[in-house]
Amino acid sequence: MRRNETDFATPATSKAAGHLGGLVRQARLARSWTQQGLAERARISLATLKRMEGGAVEVSLGGWLAVFESLGLVPLFSALRDPASATLLAKTRAKRARQGQRDNLDF
Repeated sequence: MRRNETDFATPATSKAAGHLGGLVRQARLARSWTQQGLAERARISLATLKRMEGGAVEVSLGGWLAVFESLGLVPLFSALRDPASATLLAKTRAKRARQGQRDNLDF
């Protein structure tokens, strides 16, 4: 039985999906494209595009990326940064380097 993703989405996730759906709709309308036209460009079904614009969380990441690519918005993702993960990764690497130095001691 397939799991209904909407039942498991947190409010923050639902809000983010709604925001992304609104961005897709806004970008589509700014280009004077129909939903059918964008769906064809993105190689997804019209029903999927409608769900996306409605903020559906169950649409695959591949579907979202295909739509953003069709709209020319994929480069925006390169601006995403997570400073917390970068800091944790740097600490982990430093810790491993220190452990490696101890392991190489020849006594």
